[in-house]
Amino acid sequence: MLIDHIGMFFLPITTLPGLLCRVIGRLTAPIMCLFVAEGYVHTSSRKKYGTRLFVFALISQIPYALAHYGTPSTDPLLSDTAAAAKGFSWSRFFDAVLTPDFNMIMTLFLSFLILYVYDLVPGYNKRCFFIGLLLAASMLCDWGLVGPLYVLTFALFRDDKNKQARYYTLITTGYIIMQTVFCIMNKQHWYGQLWQAGLYLFIPILYLYNGEPGSRSPFHKWFFYILYPAQFLMFWAILCWA
Repeated sequence: MLIDHIGMFFLPITTLPGLLCRVIGRLTAPIMCLFVAEGYVHTSSRKKYGTRLFVFALISQIPYALAHYGTPSTDPLLSDTAAAAKGFSWSRFFDAVLTPDFNMIMTLFLSFLILYVYDLVPGYNKRCFFIGLLLAASMLCDWGLVGPLYVLTFALFRDDKNKQARYYTLITTGYIIMQTVFCIMNKQHWYGQLWQAGLYLFIPILYLYNGEPGSRSPFHKWFFYILYPAQFLMFWAILCWA
């Protein structure tokens, strides 16, 4: 995750270090999705697990928005000298936090709700309706639609690695094709998003995972939740004042 975001914010994709960071960073999203699918099964309290995801999604939102939309390099008003200046700007702050783009932990929370609905809501049509709403809501988030589909794949085919890998590959291929089409529609080089093929590097990891829960130490439990917003605050500060 950290490698991916360093590449995103500081290293151009046209450079070898930037390209390597983004390719390696493609492992982050599917690993996080696998953690949610497994966490849903292994947690001692789904209520506490879901609440934790939701709380940290809220905590992470402002740091996420500031890093992505609240720096001089991401300010949409770069022609305005005051808005593009280094340092803090209230106008840039509010523009960032009001942008309808939500962080990855919110995606994971919606994915958790999808699994909850799948398990507990009676009736096929009713289940499909609520899952469809949650999938649509995820499209406002980082890794929207793709992330929840990964989580569903890992959860529904938990006992069949071959099906997990097959459907993961299908979703990933569709995602890369959509990104390539998006490049073409925006008059960019068709190969501009092919570094997303780094997502296929996750398949060997999927086969290596034995389905057993990892360490339950407080450090491992809370490290990701703290690192995720903290890194964005650090990147925002560097981009604004460095």
